[in-house]
Amino acid sequence: MKGRTTCPNCKHEFVVDVTDDKDKYEAVCPKCDKKFSIQPKCSDSKSNDECSWEEHGEPRKTVLSKIKPRTQKPIIAAILLVCVFSLGITTAVFSEAFVISSTDLASGIGLKGTVEILVTNQSNNSIEDINIVLDNYSGKTDENGLFSAKNVELGIHTLQLSGEGYKTQSREIVVTPFFNTESTVKMEEGEGILDTVEFDSIGCTLILAIFSVFALLGTITCLKRHHIDVAYAGSLIGIFSFGFFFIGSILSIIAFVLIMKSKEEFENGKKGKIF
Repeated sequence: MKGRTTCPNCKHEFVVDVTDDKDKYEAVCPKCDKKFSIQPKCSDSKSNDECSWEEHGEPRKTVLSKIKPRTQKPIIAAILLVCVFSLGITTAVFSEAFVISSTDLASGIGLKGTVEILVTNQSNNSIEDINIVLDNYSGKTDENGLFSAKNVELGIHTLQLSGEGYKTQSREIVVTPFFNTESTVKMEEGEGILDTVEFDSIGCTLILAIFSVFALLGTITCLKRHHIDVAYAGSLIGIFSFGFFFIGSILSIIAFVLIMKSKEEFENGKKGKIF
């Protein structure tokens, strides 16, 4: 076994290797050649020179993985997410123009939408046989107060509802691809025509703005290379900020891929265990 001892003459500290069956060992100081005895099994290191012994072990080591060099991928992802944020905010400000341009683009490649309307009275009971006109589509609600139309052109459409004993009303709805356009309409009893309810872009503006802010948070984390979970969330949620002609969505997807490929840089490559 190995142990550390101190020369009583020059106080030089050195390591000696003693066999386990030795109760006493004659050591020679490598510095001053002083000979002295040590007791490897002695527990009192201060009693006399013979007990100047301390078991010696290997120092603890920290094993680090190789630190990979930094790349420009997080920076590029940050630049893309800044563009996503800018496009998203611009789209939010001009949300109605965005809806029109985006749906026109989607219609140009042959996409259609589905509309589902639920008609109720003021007591929230469904109403049957309400006449509904949606551009070139017309029909009546069924026994459950439902009206549906498939393969509807995308964009902002005017929905007109009328029925015996109820006031005629019109409202604008937005037909989008991939998701059913669902709406609940309450009819008012009486005669006459109500004012048209126009498409409200405020809700769309708020949603797009919130999604865009997430892209900005992703930008900050990419620049600092910290909190990769926030960077992931920013790039994924940024997809739904859209941007004109869905440019923002495409840029967010590219940013997400770059973040995935550089995820070790966010952790700085520092991993290890202490033994």
